[in-house]
Amino acid sequence: MNDEAKPTSALSTWVVRAAGLWVLAGALFKLFLGTPADLPEVLRHLPIGLGLTYKLAIGVELVVAALALLRPRWGSTVVAATFLVFGGVLASQIAAGAATCGCFGSTIPMPPWGMLAIDGTLLVAMLLTRPWAGASVGLQPIVLGVVLIVAAALPWFFDREATQPGVKGGALKGFVALDLAKMVGKNIDETEIAKWMKGDVHELPPDGTWILWRWTCEHCAEHLEKLALHPPDTPALVLVRLEETGDNEKNKKVFVLPTGPNVLQASLRDDVTYVITTPGELVLENGIIVAGREAADLEKK
Repeated sequence: MNDEAKPTSALSTWVVRAAGLWVLAGALFKLFLGTPADLPEVLRHLPIGLGLTYKLAIGVELVVAALALLRPRWGSTVVAATFLVFGGVLASQIAAGAATCGCFGSTIPMPPWGMLAIDGTLLVAMLLTRPWAGASVGLQPIVLGVVLIVAAALPWFFDREATQPGVKGGALKGFVALDLAKMVGKNIDETEIAKWMKGDVHELPPDGTWILWRWTCEHCAEHLEKLALHPPDTPALVLVRLEETGDNEKNKKVFVLPTGPNVLQASLRDDVTYVITTPGELVLENGIIVAGREAADLEKK
């Protein structure tokens, strides 16, 4: 008996489609509202660019969702395997004490244990209803193939990674990945920091330590206060604020900044979201970045 001739079960079909809709919801939230900062830690450190990793992750989720919705019998095994992978990632996040899994971007925080409970329930429901044997067959393979290609390409058509200041992306705010470790060896004026800086980067000293901080970052507040109490031995200390459109007096966390004749302040534009774990730290020699790291204050704890 071929696949099309096997009996179908409405229950198993809709269990798979419910799982597909759940995966689709997460993919769409990331596509339109999230940033690579929402990716699990294990994905953020792959040897490819954060922007590419983000698009690939969304593309995979869209393909899985399309299979579940449009070809449930085939898609059921793919969805089950996906939930098993998700479960491993979520378990690692729970062990690390993560507050949110990032599955729906930063707009809707979801604790890893909550996502694991939902994914686990859907997986158990699929195991009980055995959709790989009884779910609806769905679209013909040729038509399905076209849909899957479109689904995989969507993250590139709706690419929110900003490349140039002043280029508006409609109502969707773009993001810029500031990978400080990958900037090592480059001249500061070749980096995204120079591109998105308010003013001319060449007006800042070419030697010294640069601190990247956010208005709303408690770790930045602790780090900057320590630097104010114990000034580092550096030719210049450049405090680079990553401005955000929501900054206001109510959400301000940073109240103490280092001062002195070698301390300068600069800002990056607020029309994009910066993907970086602040505070960030760069060390420059003659304009060349010789060291760079994120989460500078956290690494010392």
